[in-house]
Amino acid sequence: MLLSYSRYAQLCPIIYGRGTVNLLGEEVKKFGCSKVLLVSDRTVSKLDIYEKCKKSLSNAGISFVEFDEILPDPPDYVVNKGGEVAREQKVDGIVAVGGGSVMDAAKGINILINNPPPINQYFGNPFFKPGVPVVMVVTTAGTGSESTGVAVITDTVNNVKNSVFGVASLGILDPEATINLPKDATVHTGMDAFSHAAEAITAKLPNPKSQLLAFDAINKIIKYLPVAAEDGVNIEARANMLLASNFAGIAFNDALVHLGHAIAHTIGAKFHVVHGEACALALPEVMKYAATVDASRVKIVGEAMGLDFSGRESGEEIGEKVAQAIRRFMRELGIRPLRELGISKEDLLSTVDMVFKDPCYSFVPRQLEREEILKILGNMYENY
Repeated sequence: MLLSYSRYAQLCPIIYGRGTVNLLGEEVKKFGCSKVLLVSDRTVSKLDIYEKCKKSLSNAGISFVEFDEILPDPPDYVVNKGGEVAREQKVDGIVAVGGGSVMDAAKGINILINNPPPINQYFGNPFFKPGVPVVMVVTTAGTGSESTGVAVITDTVNNVKNSVFGVASLGILDPEATINLPKDATVHTGMDAFSHAAEAITAKLPNPKSQLLAFDAINKIIKYLPVAAEDGVNIEARANMLLASNFAGIAFNDALVHLGHAIAHTIGAKFHVVHGEACALALPEVMKYAATVDASRVKIVGEAMGLDFSGRESGEEIGEKVAQAIRRFMRELGIRPLRELGISKEDLLSTVDMVFKDPCYSFVPRQLEREEILKILGNMYENY
């Protein structure tokens, strides 16, 4: 009798290494593309790496239409506009150059190439005609969106974050593409990857591949995120953070994230807190909660961080030990507490019902009572 099972996969092939952005044009050509929509944001479109991408496409004989209007936590109306441009220009491919918001927007735009707008009708809806090949040049080490099957898009009608389904055809991980990322963005995206890995290990349905990749991701983040934050041009640190982000993305695509992301999406939508920062602020208390479900899995998170355990700790002690270690790491990185972000405890507690409605809440390893969520939110405020 089948009591439990695991499912794991890798959705997107990856090219990894310094200078690999120069392969972009030839790789896009292999998909049979001749005209692509080049998706980015106003910041990335001014960087050298973006110019290298354009040069590589041109050298391969591929024409491109630029769309650099992507905003953080991409809103539905920007995705709809990108889809309109893609249809009007009759592109046969998409190249996304950017971080999570750009990659997620590109997935949404791809849906709208062969399906009627608006993007809102595809939230949680997997039934649509396939789009075109999508190649992603990753400029942040955070979301792992190049290796996941979903894209987070802001539903401005209901003022919440929602998601659509979409898979990239190829991801290019070139550490040189990340050296211009500012310290704050480096820290926030790195903590997003940390949260992906920690939540994948403590998931409702964990699996051995996710655990292996997530463990290594956390190990790399602990070692290399402080270095990348302080020395942005350190290629070794940038390269390892890209791998950590990618590994964590593959891990959570199968195991799924849960309570931490439900909280982060909520406070991001409500208070416009940067996603990775919100994930970090939720994570210590979420690990304490996860320890009430299966403390052995929270212990794995701690071991990935380099913590030692005697083997005599209670589940509660394991949860608290890991939570305290995460808080120390956050302080080392300069992550600000909620009160310094201008959020009152009362305002934070008022989001409790939104947490239950977030899609990620569906994947919590143990259902929670409203009072439990209120306590977790309160502890997020008081304990850091």
